[in-house]
Amino acid sequence: MAKEQVSSILRALQILECFADAGTEWTLKALVQHLNLPTTTVYRQVSTLTERQYLVQDPVRKSYRVGPRLLQLSSAVVGQSDLRRTARPELEKLSDTVRETINLSALLEHDIYYLDKVETHRSIVCNTQVGTRAPAYATSCGKILLAFQTEEYLEEYFQWMAHSAYSLTERTVTDPARLRDELRRAHLNGCAIDDGEIEAGLICIAAPIWDASQKVTAAVSISGPDYRMAEDQTLMMDAVRLAAGNISRLLGFRP
Repeated sequence: MAKEQVSSILRALQILECFADAGTEWTLKALVQHLNLPTTTVYRQVSTLTERQYLVQDPVRKSYRVGPRLLQLSSAVVGQSDLRRTARPELEKLSDTVRETINLSALLEHDIYYLDKVETHRSIVCNTQVGTRAPAYATSCGKILLAFQTEEYLEEYFQWMAHSAYSLTERTVTDPARLRDELRRAHLNGCAIDDGEIEAGLICIAAPIWDASQKVTAAVSISGPDYRMAEDQTLMMDAVRLAAGNISRLLGFRP
């Protein structure tokens, strides 16, 4: 493939990656500034993506958002995921046991990506959405996934965090040194806790999922209001570790 074609594909992918979070809208000017590319280049790529329905343009605001073809593609990828399909029965069983919201997540760059979710029917639920991302440092799933990464990976993450981390609530941990201490404890305990760090009044507890290659590939978490979660925290920790262990065995993990 010609070098020019490869560059064009890479630029198109860069643009699509800007729309990774649900509800994200970008103007042409914002995309140009964010990607630091010539306006004509971005306009040409965005026009093609819009023509192919990967993006759609708001007729009033003139901003762009995810189009039906991209939504169809992402749904197909998530729907066919072996991990999601394997984990789903255990997620539902865990939700029935603890009667709280259950999330399945994987690490994606500096964030976690929500692969699946089982809602609770009780009042006050977690506002996460499948297909969206959240900062790993502010979530229990993110913390437990980071806790099992290599030292080299963590050094890069902490360097990024030092200049890019921001607070989502007054409890969000944005200090790399403090997060490192939390990750050590999470590694020892086999679970991590987010206490109102991504959403005020919400406690989340997560455990790691291992695959057949003996690597942590994802995490499962329980999320609920602090007044319910704090009451049964030990039970929640035991339940989420059990569910994660069951999913790990289904994926071929052997300790």
